[in-house]
Amino acid sequence: METYVLMLQADPDDKYITESALEEINPPVPIKFVDSINDANDFITQEGQPAVILFNYSGLNRRGYEIVKQLKTHPSYGHIPVVVLGEVSADDYIREWYKAGANSFIIKPSSVAATQKKIRTFFDYWFEVAEVKS
Repeated sequence: METYVLMLQADPDDKYITESALEEINPPVPIKFVDSINDANDFITQEGQPAVILFNYSGLNRRGYEIVKQLKTHPSYGHIPVVVLGEVSADDYIREWYKAGANSFIIKPSSVAATQKKIRTFFDYWFEVAEVKS
């Protein structure tokens, strides 16, 4: 099975920005996109387990926390690291993501250059420093 990163990405604009940044970076591991938790479940069943799950969340309601809890309590892939990308930097907000089971929280950058830098740093950390197994 191929090592990959699975990204839950419902916003088409954010997906476009991410894909554009990835073209410039040419990461060592591909990112595959799905739109929902149900799509993620189906995708993982068909394609095998990702090394890391990225969850791009642009909201303030509790639904996002519930999605992370679902991912982290799933018997077959709850061990996979979940990294949340969010726009809010308030301490309480970030703390709630960690309580839900997120392994890391990254504040979304505001420029293309900053996006590329964070993506490079993400890949450097998860695939050169940390030990992840798909």
